[in-house]
Amino acid sequence: MLWQNLREEEFYDAVEKCGKVCIVPIGCIEMHGQHLPVGTDTMTCQYIAEKAAEIEPVMVAPAIWYADVQGLTTWKGTINFSIPLILEMLTELCAEIARNGFKKIVLLNGHGGNISMLHTFVRSTMKDKKDYVVMTRNDFCYEVKHLVQDLDRGEVFPELTPEDIAYVRDFVASGGERGHACINETSVMMKISPDTVRLDRCDAVEGRSNHKADYLYNVGFKECTRFWSINQPNSYHGTAPYGANERIGEVILKKRIAAQVEACRALKKDDQILEWNEAWNRAW
Repeated sequence: MLWQNLREEEFYDAVEKCGKVCIVPIGCIEMHGQHLPVGTDTMTCQYIAEKAAEIEPVMVAPAIWYADVQGLTTWKGTINFSIPLILEMLTELCAEIARNGFKKIVLLNGHGGNISMLHTFVRSTMKDKKDYVVMTRNDFCYEVKHLVQDLDRGEVFPELTPEDIAYVRDFVASGGERGHACINETSVMMKISPDTVRLDRCDAVEGRSNHKADYLYNVGFKECTRFWSINQPNSYHGTAPYGANERIGEVILKKRIAAQVEACRALKKDDQILEWNEAWNRAW
């Protein structure tokens, strides 16, 4: 169910049909090389949330397009909000979703740069007594590495041609880099929104890491955005995915959608998390 498509009187039944579960897709607006649109992350998590909700009914709130892209404002098209503003926005949004009757709120994240911020936000919701629970999960739970593993286990993917299978196997075996605007995101966007992809521009800027900040990673410093931007100065991390296509994207998306369906089903059936929340509130 899409929140924005419902009439007011439909929400009463929708809350119960959805098991009081509401999904909030959250991505970002940032450069994805020169071959993918700046809205890639949000478009992807929104697609996964909506397709999964067609299989397992839950409420899908309007997506959040603006999030944490600190340090990437060099590039045109980026829209960067301060972290305090994002946290305040999420606080208000979750309170409003709960006021409408939804008690299990999931922030479905499509942007790697949001991970730490969203964990911080979820922890912040535990500071005060609330009659709802906020959780987060990432939509990027399946990629070509897992696809090759599944092929090795004998799984059959009728969507793929023999050439597709040979390509992904070679890409992974040869150490093709993946991470941002890579073979995964390119294939996915070729399925979701092919008109926005310019595969002929996938090598317009370098996407392979220059490894300049590796020495800091190697001694345990994991401050993601700053060091990532040094290693990937073109806001692109991936070996040019010349063989990416919508068939590979379809397989990746099907797996990610299935994972989201499974998560939603588990959450709808489980009221223990709300009981834990009540116990947490009583402990104050």
